Amino acid sequence: MITVINRLIDVPSIDPEDARRRKLLNILLLGVGVLTLFTFLVAVLATLIGAAGQRWESIALVGATLAMLVGVVIIYVINHYRSGWLAGTLFLVLLVGVSAFADQAEALASGRSTFVFAVPIIMGSVLLKPYASFIIAAVTGVILAALAFQVGIVPNVPAILGFFVIALVSWLSARSLERALDDLRVVNRELDQRVIERTHDLAQALNRVQAESSKNEAILESIADGVIVFDNEGKAIVANPALAEFTGQPVDQITGSDIATLTSDRVRPSDREALISVVENKDLQRTGMRVQWGKKTLSVSFAAVRDSAGAELGNVMVFRDFTREAELERMKSAFVSTASHELRTPLNAILGYSDMLKEAVYGPLAEPQVETMNRIIANTRRMLSLVNNLLDQAQIEAGQLKLTPALFSVKDLANDLHSVMGILADQKGLALEMSNADDLPDSILSDAQRLHQILVNLVGNAIKFTDYGKVSVRFDRPDPSHWAIRVSDTGLGIPEEALAYIFEPFRQVDETVTRKHPGSGLGLAIVKQLVTLLGGEITVSSKMRQGSTFTIVLPLETAQEEVI
Repeated sequence: MITVINRLIDVPSIDPEDARRRKLLNILLLGVGVLTLFTFLVAVLATLIGAAGQRWESIALVGATLAMLVGVVIIYVINHYRSGWLAGTLFLVLLVGVSAFADQAEALASGRSTFVFAVPIIMGSVLLKPYASFIIAAVTGVILAALAFQVGIVPNVPAILGFFVIALVSWLSARSLERALDDLRVVNRELDQRVIERTHDLAQALNRVQAESSKNEAILESIADGVIVFDNEGKAIVANPALAEFTGQPVDQITGSDIATLTSDRVRPSDREALISVVENKDLQRTGMRVQWGKKTLSVSFAAVRDSAGAELGNVMVFRDFTREAELERMKSAFVSTASHELRTPLNAILGYSDMLKEAVYGPLAEPQVETMNRIIANTRRMLSLVNNLLDQAQIEAGQLKLTPALFSVKDLANDLHSVMGILADQKGLALEMSNADDLPDSILSDAQRLHQILVNLVGNAIKFTDYGKVSVRFDRPDPSHWAIRVSDTGLGIPEEALAYIFEPFRQVDETVTRKHPGSGLGLAIVKQLVTLLGGEITVSSKMRQGSTFTIVLPLETAQEEVI
């Protein structure tokens, strides 16, 4: 029903103001038409059953209402299909005509029925232009004056002036309404334009997002590294085919699972716990962690995933097949270890026989021969130190270096160090100073042999790169649960850019062939790895031509745990 009514009153027009007026006219026409049709039916019924004296009046009413219905239909057709302005004018003329014949001329002119003319005046400003109210007021004034002269009375001037007042009020109201509607249409046009622009921007942004998503998906599908993304709940939400190939599980089985489920029967417990810890701790970022996943060795990198505001969304793991490299490293470590063992025996023999010759076991040596033997002994010791370093590095990389923690005295460690390194310091004219903090315990639980090796490397480097001044070793206690060793010198110092790589294997600050201070570049690398194995950390600070300070912080344990 509502749809039918909407079809009857709506008018197809490109001008919104014209469409508004014509739609309003259709509403009035439908209302008048329904009222006229009801009156027509009542008149027809009265004609059929009314008294003979009243029949002629009923017939006249039937004719009038029928004419009114025809006029309404004609105006409706004109309004709907032709011209709203013409239809509105005809409707107002019809209303004025009906008002002129609505009562006796004397009643219309004297004021009893004068008010009926106010209706077309008010409608004129709404159905046509606002100024149309003045035109209709003037027409009704002429009609009232004509009716007054017809019946021989004085025209009702106040009523005529009242019509113009009504016309003025209608004009002001209609004009304000039109201006408000014009402003509203301007606002609507601006809103429509903004909607169009925002829709265009949104479409472009969506296209960019889709293009970026497609590009990222293509990259993810094509890279050889396995990638998996976990959300804040620890569930896998993205995985690529490479990861499925590494793990032997399809992508749809990986997504939706947590890391504990994915690694339940394929990863050894220690690696599994490490992976679970990384997923749970989203702030943790690590690279190069290796896990044994089935028969493959995978290198795993981790990073937190955050949005533009910095909020955590989860983390991502990148797996790289490290099986071949791991096998090569194992073979290299085995070769270095074997070669080192094989080299140590002849080097020790050379060193032993050289010492025997130097001590004149087989007879006295001439001065040039003694000098030669000293060079042989020095170079043999250097080669033996290099072999020992290579063997330690190979054992560390292979995970075969074993620690033997035991209680030891820090004073004994300092005395042993001074007895070994004091000679080298004296040869260069340097002072080797040792000092202990008063709050250090008498005995500490750690591997004294490896600590001695660490200090020999650090103090040896300090002596090597210091020409004037001193080398200091300080045993300290920075807090109740840690103890520290600081090795300082007044030597050349380390350039700031070199601090980032001095602990890497086979790296030295001066890597030229003719460098003044020869070495393998393994000393500091072994020191850092031994400190890590002991559960500590090593840091370095340095200024050029002012010296360097290496600081080792280790956990403080004063007694072995009892085995129950």
